[in-house]
Amino acid sequence: MSLEELASRYEDIRAKLSEQFYFQKAGLPFDKDLMKSLSGEISKVCLEFLQKYKEPRSMYLESVSTIAQSESLEARLEFEEKRMAIIYTEKYQLDGKKVNWGNWRQFNSKVDDPSKRKEVFDEFLTKAPALAPWVEKRFRISKEVYARYGLTPLDAYLELEGFGYDELRELLMKLGDGAKEAFLAAAEHYAPEVLGKKRYEYYDDYYTWRGRIYRPLNKYFEGMHPVKKVLELLTSMGFDPRKIKVDDEDREKKSPSAFCFSIRVPDDVRVVFRRVSPFSDFGSVFHEFGHGIHGISANPEDPVWKRYIVPMNVAETFSYLTESMLEEPLFLQEELNLGKAEINDILDRRKFMKLAFLTFYAANGIMKMEFWRKEYNAEEAAKRWQELTKRFFLEVPGSYWLLHHIMPNYEMYSPSYVIAALRVMTIKKRLREEFGEKWWKHPGAGRFIKELAETRGEFNVREWKLDPDGYLKEYTALSFLK
Repeated sequence: MSLEELASRYEDIRAKLSEQFYFQKAGLPFDKDLMKSLSGEISKVCLEFLQKYKEPRSMYLESVSTIAQSESLEARLEFEEKRMAIIYTEKYQLDGKKVNWGNWRQFNSKVDDPSKRKEVFDEFLTKAPALAPWVEKRFRISKEVYARYGLTPLDAYLELEGFGYDELRELLMKLGDGAKEAFLAAAEHYAPEVLGKKRYEYYDDYYTWRGRIYRPLNKYFEGMHPVKKVLELLTSMGFDPRKIKVDDEDREKKSPSAFCFSIRVPDDVRVVFRRVSPFSDFGSVFHEFGHGIHGISANPEDPVWKRYIVPMNVAETFSYLTESMLEEPLFLQEELNLGKAEINDILDRRKFMKLAFLTFYAANGIMKMEFWRKEYNAEEAAKRWQELTKRFFLEVPGSYWLLHHIMPNYEMYSPSYVIAALRVMTIKKRLREEFGEKWWKHPGAGRFIKELAETRGEFNVREWKLDPDGYLKEYTALSFLK
């Protein structure tokens, strides 16, 4: 087959396979045998590409990744099944269902007794090491596949993301170290109200904070639907977000994390979320619709590799840009009709969560980079992750990394969130300079973002200078810490 024929075949099989993974994460019936069959088919297409072509480079790296994903499919499916089967407690229920990995965040959000949250956290961490064999198996398979082509998963990740190892590691270290003091001070400030106790402790994880920190604000958002508001915003900016399908049903096996799947770019893009609490739902929905507009903005005439093979930090850029509207005082005032006191409270709490994010993802990102460079097993990775949590925020038992939704599921990914967050600050600075403080109301801003989104895999990752010092200055400036 020619390059174009291979790419077209890749797209067709990828769409069918992506839909099955979508069904799995959405808690819907999926066909495991079909997934295996499609995985084998797409692997053959990628193998033929690797035998015939070296360029485009992004397609080359994606083909290696796809073969690794295909060969590790069984281990990945087993891991998802085991995580649901192992990570649960018999002692507590939520809305008549046992507390498990799927609804753990909702449990932490709703249960005010910290001793109960601690008990479940401890039980889950005790069970987490039982997942290690499946995690190690799938990562071992990936390592073996990449080695056939003189690569490691880390090599391919850094090349696509546009970073050197030392450069990215130093960035994460700087951000984690720089955010620590303000984060811990703010955590002490918020602990009595948010956590129901005097101090922040190891079992008060990032997602517990995120599920509870906005509760005092929920009364202002209960009458608003996040999907309706994000549709209004994006429509006013010139997008057609109605093309994005939405699933907000609460199913037992549905992923606790909101997500967006671009099944076929740009024609079939889907956003999925579970309700946790009104304000945090706004954050999740705005974030995932950012992924959604990135998907629907692709030019259908562009080659497959440009439409589908997108650096992870670029994919997260548009989600963070859309979510960051919840940090725009004039948007909150004029579009959501909030008062000054509520807006200031939102900004402080959002800044606090950015500090929590920086410290948490500095540990996540550095550990996964070292995981591949130093060839850790699951136990060594847990030990190193625990050391990094102690450095950046508060020492947490290391087996927690096996319970995260990104860390055991992807060869890499975590640093991409941080890169994207910094890039968004730079993009928004440009938007303000060119279109004013209410930039989202200017037709030119929508066109500017749409043009950026359309670049997809050809997005210039080096065009936007990252400013970690400016980012830390902005997000450590909480009003009660002055």
